[in-house]
Amino acid sequence: MISVSKRFAGFRTPASVLEDRHLSNEQKRTALLAWRASLRKAPRAISREGRSPAELIEEIDEALKALRREKAARGKGS
Repeated sequence: MISVSKRFAGFRTPASVLEDRHLSNEQKRTALLAWRASLRKAPRAISREGRSPAELIEEIDEALKALRREKAARGKGS
């Protein structure tokens, strides 16, 4: 079985991408999309924590939704 890295570009979780204050929202989005794409290439792999790519993809999708909600909220405040 293929092992999926527990990290992506130094991030442990999709939430940690969102928390990085040095990245713009577009950079966060790009990183999350790249992470998701890499996981989709190894659908049967398991992370070192025992999580499947599907579980990580679900977390990434939730992080992407949070970015969209934040963007929408900023748009309403303008």
